[in-house]
Amino acid sequence: MKSIKWPTTTSEQIDTISLKQAAQSFFSSSSTAHTEATTTKEDNDVLQSCINHQSTLIEPFIISIRRVLHRYPELMYQERMTSQIVQRVLTDMGITNYTVGWAKNIHSKYYDPSTGHGIVVDIGSGQEPCILLRSDMDALPIVEETPLPPDQRGNVDTAKFHSKHHGSATYLLKSLEDEESNEGFVFPGTIRIIFQPAEEGGAGAKRMREEGVLSKFPPVKYAFGMHVWPTLLSGQVGVRSGAMMAAQDNFTLVFDGVGGHAAFPHLCRDPIVASAAFVMNVQTLVSRGMDPLESGVVSIAHIDAGDGAHNVIPSKATIRGTIRALSDDALSYLRDGLVHIASKTAEAHGLSLASTEFAKDSYPAVMNDDELFPLASKCAGLVSDTGKYTPVNPTMGAEDFGYLAQGVPAAFFFLGQGGDGQGDVANVGCGKCCGRVPTNLSLHHPEFNLDEDVLKRGVALFLNLALRSLKKLGEE
Repeated sequence: MKSIKWPTTTSEQIDTISLKQAAQSFFSSSSTAHTEATTTKEDNDVLQSCINHQSTLIEPFIISIRRVLHRYPELMYQERMTSQIVQRVLTDMGITNYTVGWAKNIHSKYYDPSTGHGIVVDIGSGQEPCILLRSDMDALPIVEETPLPPDQRGNVDTAKFHSKHHGSATYLLKSLEDEESNEGFVFPGTIRIIFQPAEEGGAGAKRMREEGVLSKFPPVKYAFGMHVWPTLLSGQVGVRSGAMMAAQDNFTLVFDGVGGHAAFPHLCRDPIVASAAFVMNVQTLVSRGMDPLESGVVSIAHIDAGDGAHNVIPSKATIRGTIRALSDDALSYLRDGLVHIASKTAEAHGLSLASTEFAKDSYPAVMNDDELFPLASKCAGLVSDTGKYTPVNPTMGAEDFGYLAQGVPAAFFFLGQGGDGQGDVANVGCGKCCGRVPTNLSLHHPEFNLDEDVLKRGVALFLNLALRSLKKLGEE
């Protein structure tokens, strides 16, 4: 780690006096209702102006941290260096009261046994109420193909940038309640910031929830998370009430037949023909089994059979895919129906369904809380270019943030990074060798490129959510 060039902050970059004063004024404005009804417009405007100003000041630091982490991507449950980097940055910020060892892997047979790289930071009074801001840290096994300069390249990682939102928001929040200052200010509550491993299939959020991240004192009342979204324009912040992201499970099926010479199929029980029939039959789960007003997806992503010979019918075929739905009940229906169709298809072709395996931890739907939506949409509007939140449709993408949303009222956001909608891309490369690099390519695409302008917007969103939700809870 000595070879890493560490970003640093200076007093010129981070001057929190005005934000501290604005926060003090904001919290001292009382309201008798469970809203900000009697908080003056001036208090809100000053607070938001200070949040925007501080988020802009810290932007070079945010980008530097993001690029360091992007250069050292680590897969789920292998985030040892990522965790060490985050801890180093927290320590450099003067934050030492964090705990480590979270998200221990309980499926070492299937995932790397390296474990417990999660971090939990509590900022504030250490008392109730408590809200949670969540970040995930793991990368994907995708080789990046963007033409960016070497210091901006690494493996594609569509989620790791969240850590930089948190690192920067953590610094500003800590500065606000620094009791060593003459103008020290302790939040009337606790802001719990978690750096979570293993989102990309490893259910790190479930592990941390099982380990008590929601229930430990002070117990969490609200949880918030976010993700970049290339199909939204840069400057937009998308959110909705209800189902935001899908419940998801993965499956592996094995058809066991009788192999032989391809010239004599009547002497075989062909698992490839059965696999082809299954691919078509299973689509009726959605088209004929679900209410047309419901949504579901069954996608076959991989079929493996034979060793490449042109004249050999193999004895086995392995099918892998994913199922998605916008409710946990609908996902359960798809899971049961998939096994039923697979077994009957195998039987119809004279084969057996040798094995059926689902993910060790299926992901629940991400449900944005209805009662929390007014606050969530307000905060989204405050940091968007338009001054309003962007309504979005549910997506069949999945997120293990759903485990946190199962435990407490929660809201999840999409940060637009898709350019201006007029053919202009949101980000540029070095300006010399690589020119402009699009930021509207799909998530998990090998040429996915982060619009680094969204980083300061993420900081501003988390600061708004933290401060305004604590105020709301304190007035209930």
